[in-house]
Amino acid sequence: MIDIDFLNMPDRDIRELQVLFSAEEIDKRTQELADIIDEEFPQDEPLYVISILKGSVLFTCDLIKKMRTPIQLEFIKVSSYGNEFKSTGNVKIIDSKIPNLNDQNVLIVDDICDTGNTGKELLSIFKNDYHIKKLKFVTLINKRCNRVVDVDPDYYGFEVDDKFLVGYGLDYIGFYRNLPFVGWFPQ
Repeated sequence: MIDIDFLNMPDRDIRELQVLFSAEEIDKRTQELADIIDEEFPQDEPLYVISILKGSVLFTCDLIKKMRTPIQLEFIKVSSYGNEFKSTGNVKIIDSKIPNLNDQNVLIVDDICDTGNTGKELLSIFKNDYHIKKLKFVTLINKRCNRVVDVDPDYYGFEVDDKFLVGYGLDYIGFYRNLPFVGWFPQ
């Protein structure tokens, strides 16, 4: 059994959490992204959407519900944070059952592009292991200020500065993913 006070994180009180992007703002921007992505990919071919577990699940589900493109949904589980506030820089693929993506269109979906390590690693794997027609990368949050590798998402919902975020899939030691908004703790 985990002994956690759900109202407190180390040195942070959850009641101090400030809304950065509301559920309504996220919904509106997700629709805009769905429309842009629909224009990018052919409507008469399947699009393999690769959702990076666990953080991007909420964003992925809301995004694909708004799309018209025929979707084949797949999941890949990676980790670069562990129980830390900052990425460790080591991207580990924990679980993957990706089908043969040769001659397919692929969209990688992540919750946040922070250091860029996860995006770069996955883009490299898909480019090297498959002959993909079109490969794109979308994130809800683009945190360019922390980028340590040369990668940017093709599409993103919001750009942020150096804030520790929770909610709408983003977690702290596995908790707070279910908040309907993205929040942060003021200094």
